[in-house]
Amino acid sequence: MSQGGVDDSHPTNPEADGYVAGPGDEHSLRLAFRLMSRFGVKSSDEIYDLINKKGYYGGILIASIILGWWGLISEGGDDAALATSFLWELNYLQMAISVGLFGFLSSGLTSTAKEKGQLMNSLLSGAMLIVCGFFVVEPLFYGLTGDEITTQTGFWRSSRLLGLFIGVTFCAKFLVEAWHLYWVRKFLESRGIIITDNTASEQGTLFEGDVME
Repeated sequence: MSQGGVDDSHPTNPEADGYVAGPGDEHSLRLAFRLMSRFGVKSSDEIYDLINKKGYYGGILIASIILGWWGLISEGGDDAALATSFLWELNYLQMAISVGLFGFLSSGLTSTAKEKGQLMNSLLSGAMLIVCGFFVVEPLFYGLTGDEITTQTGFWRSSRLLGLFIGVTFCAKFLVEAWHLYWVRKFLESRGIIITDNTASEQGTLFEGDVME
């Protein structure tokens, strides 16, 4: 089964598989179906592997961001007080903190809003993305047009901020996806549901086609 594919055999009602949703369960069950469809889950065992992979890559990025911050930003070699930002007059280190924080939150909110259809999270994510883009481009603009920093310094600052933004964006994406998969695992286990390709569980069966949207 390929991720994002469509299977004609999937049911329109999750309760057709033998599991009867209790009060308040139907929404959670459909959310679990959407998440399994997104990640191409074929069996319960695959959920464990995906959680491990997402968490593993997230951990690598966390360590890389911390080391990159120490080696390239806090010890970057230029005067952070020069060419403060037009927004709130932040210095370079404060701009980097803002890019890291807003980039992380924007990516996390986007991943969550996409699965749950949350309008406010999408709006906040888009606004923070624009702010991050402004902070990333601003040093290069000052380097090209101003006299406080050189073009080379402006380019170096923007490059580091861009690298930081990309790192925190993917880090948040992996961590949120790992959390979503962990939630699916706990939800299915608490309901006694086992995802299989061709075999049935004792308390309800979900076949491969059932996880497709």
